Amino acid sequence: MPYTDEQQNDLRDGYVSAHSDMRDLTLECLREADTTDVAASKEHLCHGAARRLGVMGRAMQRMFELFPADTDRPLPMESLHDVQINLHAFVMNVYGVFENSAWAFVLRHNLLPTIGSPLNVSMFREATRKHLPLTVADRLSSDAMTQWHTDYLKNYRDALAHRIPLYIPPKVLTKEECERFNALEVEKQGLVGRVDWDRINAIWAEQEAIGSPCFTFLHSLEDGNASRVVLLHPQVLSDSKTVIEFGRLFLASWHEYC
Repeated sequence: MPYTDEQQNDLRDGYVSAHSDMRDLTLECLREADTTDVAASKEHLCHGAARRLGVMGRAMQRMFELFPADTDRPLPMESLHDVQINLHAFVMNVYGVFENSAWAFVLRHNLLPTIGSPLNVSMFREATRKHLPLTVADRLSSDAMTQWHTDYLKNYRDALAHRIPLYIPPKVLTKEECERFNALEVEKQGLVGRVDWDRINAIWAEQEAIGSPCFTFLHSLEDGNASRVVLLHPQVLSDSKTVIEFGRLFLASWHEYC
């Protein structure tokens, strides 16, 4: 379903704000990296979180350029693949920012012996979270953050890394459009042996023009409730806002620990 004019304006404004804030947060990561003498901690903040934020910002930019919120025709498959490439990079690095932040914190305060295992180093594991400053721990354990991490981020990141990659359907078809598309497909298959390339190319062109753009993504089509349909542009902006808000809160107090 297309966005309304008001939604398109809100998405454009949200993108401009998020892109600027992400650049600022990247610089803040680099500044904060200089506040510790622990080389491994510095690396996770400078070459881990900050680098990921740069990739996220660029991936978000490319998604909004390639697939603007006011798009009114289905994207060519090459462009759609480029959007998906950037979506994959974005989601993986959203997840990674939290992991790098956790490692930067644990290493700065020499908490790995206390935590007991590298597998316990995570912003979303109690073994790490109980050592965080209370403002950061409270934010991570809030209902909103817990639901976002459990139902969306971990689910979609794990699917991308281990199971079915995130997928943007190429188009949305009405019943009539679907019938026309299928009829053209039958005709096209019948022309293969005759090598009527003019007609085959005409069919390809008509099929590509049928339908409306799909502004959603998901992963598995067979995974039941684990893969729900997600609106692309609002989710990218929501993820960006979550990372920015968390990053600011974390960097303001990561020199402290409980």
